[in-house]
Formats: sequence, structure tokens, C-alpha cells
Amino acid sequence: MVKMKYSVIISYRDREEHLKKLLPRLQEIFENESYEIIVVEQNNNEKFQKNSLYNIAAKQSNGELLIFHDVDYYPVSNISYETSEDTPLYPVGKVKFLDDNDFERSINDIPFGYRNFHMTVGDHSGGVFVIHKNLFEKIGGLNPYYKGWGKEDDDTRERLRLHGYEWKRNYDGLFYALYHTDNKPSDNDSDFIQNHELLFKIRNLLHLGYNHVSANVEEFNLSDNIRWLKVSEFVYNKLEI
Repeated sequence: MVKMKYSVIISYRDREEHLKKLLPRLQEIFENESYEIIVVEQNNNEKFQKNSLYNIAAKQSNGELLIFHDVDYYPVSNISYETSEDTPLYPVGKVKFLDDNDFERSINDIPFGYRNFHMTVGDHSGGVFVIHKNLFEKIGGLNPYYKGWGKEDDDTRERLRLHGYEWKRNYDGLFYALYHTDNKPSDNDSDFIQNHELLFKIRNLLHLGYNHVSANVEEFNLSDNIRWLKVSEFVYNKLEI
């Protein structure tokens, strides 16, 4: 039996227009490959829990390379998802931000910290990343205790570094950031504050991973290559930081 090479895992909720654009593009890129696309949907009204969705989908994936993919990152050109077992990959080198008509946004219309992304994303780690499944298991998966907006992608980058691994970066890979409203919460949001505390104490929390979250999962097959997981009723161990 030939092993499946790629599992593209898309975290999702209420972004149907983004998904309609992204899925055909991914099918085009992987047309001649052994792959699956897993849309993992948070099927409740709680704050979005991306790392937990990724952990749950990764445990059910069949591919050797796990491609964790935000639904609003559209691969454009010079794209590669290839990497070795012991080398995590960040394939995003440049990002152009689009408006709701899919035209490029003006610099002043882009959130301040992202305004140079059309030239380089620098040390940014959000959007898309690739990890061999063996490496994902070696680092224990992702910290599932991030809730809502912010810092979970930084945690993944630093978790890999603390385990002795550094992103291989494709500085030429161009992606479009599809339009959505800014989701950043207020600075006094309790989950936003906790996310920052989690990152600050990451050295003491490396034991937290995919074994610390479970959920109710319903699965539907949309086609031979597309699986849809509806995830609800997250269960976590008690967290003390």
C-alpha cells in the first residue's frame, strides 16, 4: 500500500467564501499527488480554538506531511510544500492583502504590523506551516490552550525552536490574504491576556500538546480527497500557568 504524502488541514468556521476560493486552488496544486484535504470546522459558538482543531485533525490524518493552512491564505506563486522529516517548513515569503473585491489593498488600509508583507514577512509564522507527522508527534503536537485571537502561531514557532528545530523558509512564496474584518480583541480580553501568558511561559509548557484535548467529532466525506470534520464539545485538562 502506497502511503499518502500530504494532509492539508484547514481550520474553519464561517468563512464559506474563502473556502470556495481556496479548495479549487489546492486541488490544482496537488492534482497529481497523493493527498487529502481535511476541513476541520469548529461547530460551536465559543471563541475559535485553532490549535485544538489542528491537533484533532492531525490525529486523524493519513499523510506524511501535515500542511496546516489558514482558510484565508491563498497560494499564488513560487509555492512549495516540500520538506524533510526533521525540517519544519514555513512556505510563506510574501503576502499581498486583498479587499472584499479581491483587489490589492492600499498600504494604509492594511493593519500596521503587516504593511511590509508584500516585500517580506520577516520572522512571521502565521498562515501556513508544514511539519512531517513524525516531527509533529515528537514535539507533542501544538499547545491546545490558546483560545481566541493571538500568539498560537508564535507558540508553534518557538516550540519547534526549543525542541531544536528551525523553520526552513521559502522567501519567494507569494500568498494572498483574503479579506476579512480585523478580529483583534481588546487588550483586556481575558483569553487574549492568557494567550500572552502562555507564550511567555512556553519553556514550562512544552509538555502540553495533542493529548491534552479531546472533542466530539463528526466526519463527512465531500469527495475522494476532501474530508470534513465538525468539532464541538472540547474537553481540556485543567490548566495552571
